[in-house]
Amino acid sequence: MPENHADTSVEFNTEIRLERVNTDKTRLDIGSVTAYHVYFELSGHPPPEWRIIFERERKAMNPTYEADIDGSFLVLHCQLHEVATTALPALKKVVAVTNEAYKRYVQNEASALRQRQDVWKQERKDVDAMSKSLQFD
Repeated sequence: MPENHADTSVEFNTEIRLERVNTDKTRLDIGSVTAYHVYFELSGHPPPEWRIIFERERKAMNPTYEADIDGSFLVLHCQLHEVATTALPALKKVVAVTNEAYKRYVQNEASALRQRQDVWKQERKDVDAMSKSLQFD
C-alpha cells in the first residue's frame, strides 16, 4: 500500500433513482397475454453490491412482483394496470431502502479502508524506527 496513494476515499453516486418508463423497450412477456416487462430507466448503472442489496430488499418487501436490473434499466414483470397503482409505489420504496442500505455499505467500506491504511502506516513507522535503530559497522 503506497504511502503516496493520492485519494483512497470511496466516492461515487450512492443513490439510484427511477427516471422514467422506457416505452420503446417495454413489451409483452413472451407467451403471455397480460404480463409485461416494464422497463424503467435508472439514473445510473447500479454497482454490483447495489444490485445484490436491491434483490434482497425487493424479496423482503414485495416478493409478489418480479424485478431485475438490466444494465441501467430496472425491469418489472407485471400487468400494465398494476404499474401505477401498486407496483411503482412498492418499487419506489424498495429503491429508497436499497439506496439507504447501499450508502451504509459504502460508508463501512470507506471506514474499513481507512483502518487498513492506518495499520499499514503504523507498520511502516515501526519498520522505519527499527531500521534507524540498527548499527552497522
